[in-house]
Amino acid sequence: MIKEMRTVEFVVLPTSKAKAGKMFQIAGGCRYVWNHFREKNLADYQAFRNGKAQRRQTSFFSLGVEFTKLRRETDWMQELPCAPVRYSLKYLSDALGQAMAGKKGFPKPRSRAKTAPGFTLPDTCNFRIRKVNGKYSLLHIPLVGWVTLTRKGGNPHEAGDPKQVVLRHDGHRWRAFVSYEIEVEEKMDDGEVLGVDMNVRQIATSDGDFYHLPDLEKKEKRRKWYQRKMARQVKGSNRRGDTKKKLRKVSRKITSIRKNWVHQTTKEISGKCGTMVVEDLKVKNMTASAKGTVENPGRNVRQKSGLNRAVLDTAFGEVRRNLEYKCGRLIKVNPAYTSQTCSRCGHAEKENRKTQARFQCVSCGFASNADTNAAINIRRLGMAQLHGEGTGISTVPMNRETDARLPHGS
Repeated sequence: MIKEMRTVEFVVLPTSKAKAGKMFQIAGGCRYVWNHFREKNLADYQAFRNGKAQRRQTSFFSLGVEFTKLRRETDWMQELPCAPVRYSLKYLSDALGQAMAGKKGFPKPRSRAKTAPGFTLPDTCNFRIRKVNGKYSLLHIPLVGWVTLTRKGGNPHEAGDPKQVVLRHDGHRWRAFVSYEIEVEEKMDDGEVLGVDMNVRQIATSDGDFYHLPDLEKKEKRRKWYQRKMARQVKGSNRRGDTKKKLRKVSRKITSIRKNWVHQTTKEISGKCGTMVVEDLKVKNMTASAKGTVENPGRNVRQKSGLNRAVLDTAFGEVRRNLEYKCGRLIKVNPAYTSQTCSRCGHAEKENRKTQARFQCVSCGFASNADTNAAINIRRLGMAQLHGEGTGISTVPMNRETDARLPHGS
């Protein structure tokens, strides 16, 4: 048995106005602390990046010492629980560390209008979770009291040890994300290897199965319609507020459908075998804008923009992250030429794939679905890594792969 962390999402049922108001106050305190220490470290960051000063200490501990002084000097902050507000500095500390290392830009300020209210209850905080029955649980938030949590299907990890709770308001209601430490059986390697090809709005596996993203076209059109309507309305008006609520509602539905599809699909795929092979896709580079500059304007900007949205809709990163903890082992391979290489003879040429869906080798005549063929090549690359044969594309299928195990349909 090994210990792993699992996060369960709950809905916080409507509570009293006093408790809800206190939760929004805690979220506001976290936002204030973030912006206060962000501004305090901005000048030091700029001086460090320009080579005019040494790197300033931005650890969670050092920021926590300064937070204690700020809390003593601010009367209204003493009315809020200390641990949740102080823990916002943990996220700021990580963001400042990445900015100082040059991995990311300087953290942006958090506004009341654009930042979703939320806060974190760490394991050092005095929070408690008590089960009422199979469907409901109670969460005790310091200085707020008990709130009711519910989840369709109940809590799958109620025997686990809760380590952290993240509370976030989605514009309609509060949601609680409880992280449990649980004991699970170590995933055994059954010797089977499955290749997974992630394409726009679908996933294909090397055994010939396909998993299509549910059709979201109607909801996407409805969301775009609300966005355009809101853009024409006067800011601050009641009608614009009503449109904004409807926009949030349809956006939540789209997010929920996509999240459910990712979880259900990765659960089914990971149940097939112990080792998964996926492409090491650079989604940030794939979805870069083609707009270009004034001097060098881009081409086919609208088409590229639509492709970027489709790629982001499929949630490649979330699929890979879910497979990583659900399967026994995840192998990442270079995606270069996997869609142009014949899985039967190994001939790689652009003309092999004349259409998006159909693959036909110009050398041996082998025909198959293009995504299934790519998944077989991905599987082969993963097996090459497992057996220490390198990471490049193989020009010839490996002898240990028999035709009986590969769907070569013509």
